[in-house]
Amino acid sequence: MAQLVRRWTLDDLTVIQEVLWKTWLDSYSHFIPEEDLKSYFSEHYDRDSLRTLFHNPLADGFVALDDEKVAGFMRTARDTEENRYYVSSIYVLPQFQGRKIGKALMERAGQEAKAFKLDRIWIGVMVQNTQAVDWYKSMGYEVVRTEPFTMGKSTVDHYIGFVKIDSLR
Repeated sequence: MAQLVRRWTLDDLTVIQEVLWKTWLDSYSHFIPEEDLKSYFSEHYDRDSLRTLFHNPLADGFVALDDEKVAGFMRTARDTEENRYYVSSIYVLPQFQGRKIGKALMERAGQEAKAFKLDRIWIGVMVQNTQAVDWYKSMGYEVVRTEPFTMGKSTVDHYIGFVKIDSLR
């Protein structure tokens, strides 16, 4: 299986929406009602919102391919005021999980952060998304604080923390 992580293009927006929606249902629907997921999705991930995000100079996106099929997506952001590099979103389709695609995306984030002379990647993850929390912790994820995160009418606890780039090797 040939894997590749590359920067997103405008031609990727439709498939990115598909990746986001399918992984949201798989990861979040057991604790966030689908109507709230739809509300947040339509507000933040419609085509116009994704196009705007694509053109934001402080944000970036990466698509993971597995045998030329889109298997995952990661969105990153650089916060120049805090001098931090964030993985804002990382999603791997359920049928591609367990193939180290998420790890490849995180390693790419590490390369990008290192280019800004940073030593860690900041990540937010919903507390109830225990599979993701455990996955991040397996890479050395350190929780710094917990904040509320709202999707539609649902508010959940959200860990904010970081992974040191050196622990991604």
